[in-house]
Amino acid sequence: MFCPKCETKYPWHVMVCPTCDVETVDRLPGPEPTPDVELVPVFTTGDPALIALAQSLLDGEQIDYLMRAANPRGLFGRGRATGYEFGMGAAEFWIRADDAERVKTLLEDLREAGQSQDLSAGEES
Repeated sequence: MFCPKCETKYPWHVMVCPTCDVETVDRLPGPEPTPDVELVPVFTTGDPALIALAQSLLDGEQIDYLMRAANPRGLFGRGRATGYEFGMGAAEFWIRADDAERVKTLLEDLREAGQSQDLSAGEES
């Protein structure tokens, strides 16, 4: 629960802000939606650790993103043989075009880690 006036977060059972004497709400109003915003892909990986790191970095910088399955593998897909999580496939991160350069810099180390992982997987076969 949040106070719409002071934006303080409270536990679910607090119905009135003790500071402002205003009824709390489930969520604070956000920016107006922009349905025609241009999205661009910035990062693709099938490694669950890199997915979690990318999410953490983007969340930490408060950058909105869309994550979708790039190539869903399904239960009987190639799975672990290709280096992707079994049954999951690759995750693709899409962000606003305005944030693209900032995000590419932010995720540069993850991109390099994914490429080196792909190279080492190729050496094992």
